[in-house]
Amino acid sequence: MNQEQLSQHHYIQQILELNRTHENRNLLHEKAGPLLQQMGSDAEFLKQVVRRNFNDEGYLKQTWSQYNIPFLYIYENEDMVMKIHFFASHPTHVKGIAAHCIHHHNNYILTTAAILGSGYETMLFDKNIQVEGGKTKLRVSKHFTQQQYPVHTIDSWEPHIVYLPETYSATLQLWTPDKKRATDSLRHNPLLKAFKTPLRKAIQLLGMEKQFGISVANTVQWYPDGDAFTGIDENEYFAPTRSAVGPEIDSYSIQAVCRFIQEKGIADIQYLQEVLNRPQTPSYYKPWLQKLIQGEDIPETFAKTEINIPMKSYTREDVMRAAGYSLS
Repeated sequence: MNQEQLSQHHYIQQILELNRTHENRNLLHEKAGPLLQQMGSDAEFLKQVVRRNFNDEGYLKQTWSQYNIPFLYIYENEDMVMKIHFFASHPTHVKGIAAHCIHHHNNYILTTAAILGSGYETMLFDKNIQVEGGKTKLRVSKHFTQQQYPVHTIDSWEPHIVYLPETYSATLQLWTPDKKRATDSLRHNPLLKAFKTPLRKAIQLLGMEKQFGISVANTVQWYPDGDAFTGIDENEYFAPTRSAVGPEIDSYSIQAVCRFIQEKGIADIQYLQEVLNRPQTPSYYKPWLQKLIQGEDIPETFAKTEINIPMKSYTREDVMRAAGYSLS
C-alpha cells in the first residue's frame, strides 16, 4: 500500500471530487468534515493508512524532532494535505495548560476531526490584531472543546491556541490553501525544489507572499503577558524544538504512533510482523512493533512541560486575563 494505491480508496476519491467541484475552499472544508469523521472511525481504512506509512521509505527515514507532532500521512497533492496528528497529555493530566504559543497557519485552512481520546480544548481569536506600544491585543472569538465540536475548521490567518488534552488524543486533518492559485503546483515540482529557499526569499522581499500563498518572512506568535500579549518571532520560538533530535525523540514519536494503532484496535499482526522483519525498518521501531504484536500495553506518551517563552508555560486563565476577561 502506497499513496497512489490509497488514493483509489472511496474516501479519498470523495474528497478529490469535492476538491474538483468546490472552488470555494471554505465550502470544501464544510463538505469534507463528515467524511473526515467517517475515515477516523473506519478501522479497515486506518489499517491501510498505517500500511501507506510503514511502506514509505521517506516516512521510515525521516528525522523526527520535538518540532514535529507525531503523525501518519494519508494523502497529499498540490491542493491539499491529509494527516493524522497525535497529541500527548500533560504528565499529571491537568487541564488548561497551553501546548504552544498562539499562532495562525498563514494562508492555510485546517479542518480537524477528533478520532481518539479526550480531545483538546482550544480558543480562536479575531483576525483583527492590534499592536500598541509593543503589546498585542487579541480578542477570543470562540472557546470550546473537541467534545463539544468533534469537527471544526480554523480559517486562514486565524490566531488560535490548543491546550493539552486530558488523555492521549488523535485528530484527522485536512489542510488546504485558502484559494487555488496557479502557482500551487510549483510546491511539488522537483525541478524547482532546489531553488525553493531563494525563490521564497525573493517572493518575501517583493512582499508578494499572499499572491503566491507562502508564509511571510517574519511570522510572529504570541503568549500572554499580564493584561496583553507579547509577540515572539516564530523562528526564535521554534529553534529549540527544531534542534531537539536523536534516538529519544525517534522512539517517542513511534511510541505515539503505535499507541494509536493499539488504542484504535487496528493492529494487523501479520503485517506488523512483516514490517518488524524487514532490514530497512529502523531499529527504534522494533520495541514498539514487538509490543503491538505481543499485545503488550504501550504506555501513553506525555507532552513536554515547558515551551520557549520567558515564563516557560502558561494557562487558560493567563490567556483570559490577557484578553481582558474578569476571572473573579
